[in-house]
Amino acid sequence: MSIYRVIKSRKTDYENPIKVYEGEKVICKEESNEAGDWAGWVYCKSDNNEGWIPKQIINKSGDIGLVVEDYDATEFDVEVDEIIIMDKILNGWIWGAKKDNPLIKGWIPLNHLEKI
Repeated sequence: MSIYRVIKSRKTDYENPIKVYEGEKVICKEESNEAGDWAGWVYCKSDNNEGWIPKQIINKSGDIGLVVEDYDATEFDVEVDEIIIMDKILNGWIWGAKKDNPLIKGWIPLNHLEKI
């Protein structure tokens, strides 16, 4: 378990994050710039939503992708000095929980955090 401190406040851009499940098919619309800040993401459309999904969990064939593990794109709004307990790091983001509310999980950009 790694612990991080928020060094830059951030509000989520997505009020209705995409959630997909193993075995679900999605339409892959766009890939992130591999040379940019957010390499490794694919913008997808599911039956009821759309959003960015990690490239690693999609088996693509043309513009159709098969999701190989459940994924929830929920992001946290964070304020400076909040403490985050990391579960995993993926493509420049951390999935984890706020120390003061460990039962709710979300994503935070790694460039908004410092390891403590």
